[in-house]
Amino acid sequence: MTIIAFAGPSMPADPDPAIDWRPPASAGDMLTVMPERPERIVLIDGYFAVRPAPWHKEILLLMEQGIPVIGAASMGALRAAELAPYGMIGVGAIFAAYRSGRLVADDEVAVLHAPRELGWRALTEPLVNVRANLLAAVRGRVIRPPDAKIILRAAATLNFRDRHWRRILEHAGAHLDAGTADTFGGWLAGHRIDLKALDAAQAIRLALDAALPAIAPVAAPRTSFLRHLSEHVGVGLPPLL
Repeated sequence: MTIIAFAGPSMPADPDPAIDWRPPASAGDMLTVMPERPERIVLIDGYFAVRPAPWHKEILLLMEQGIPVIGAASMGALRAAELAPYGMIGVGAIFAAYRSGRLVADDEVAVLHAPRELGWRALTEPLVNVRANLLAAVRGRVIRPPDAKIILRAAATLNFRDRHWRRILEHAGAHLDAGTADTFGGWLAGHRIDLKALDAAQAIRLALDAALPAIAPVAAPRTSFLRHLSEHVGVGLPPLL
């Protein structure tokens, strides 16, 4: 079974060699795999800001052609939450939070990351991971709920390019009791949760499963924009089914 996964900084800690791993997706990248006819596609990471993000219509087109598309963790969770009514399969806590409306902002999953040559390593902390770690620390009685709110507020005010733990705790420090930032920082060193990687691993497990939920995809509109994108990446649009 051929499974293509678009991933980078959210890639699971132990990438499964059975998966055909591709870089984070930008607009048109998902269209380019359509001629390969993979049995399944997993969208985990995708570009935005520095490159155009993967389009909804290219995902709709893949599903129209009978290729299941699974989304999780980052750009995949966003697109799955938006396209779940049309057949895209969402997985994980981050997808569920977007789908329910508990999360709405794109920058919850945004990170600055290293290039392919350095393994796509995340250089900043996504806000969804900040939330997950603060919740775990409160439940473990490492910090108090009011302290967690202060730290979360400090993280949310930072641009995603500057959002790393040292900067977050420095930003929150003036509003915390003495020692709280150091206590939480020490806990993080041994207990940090990477929620994006956990969700990505869950999506890969589902993709490798023999059975997927049945979907009834809708036809992707052949707009002039989609035709232009397909011409740009050199992939012809199939006729409407």
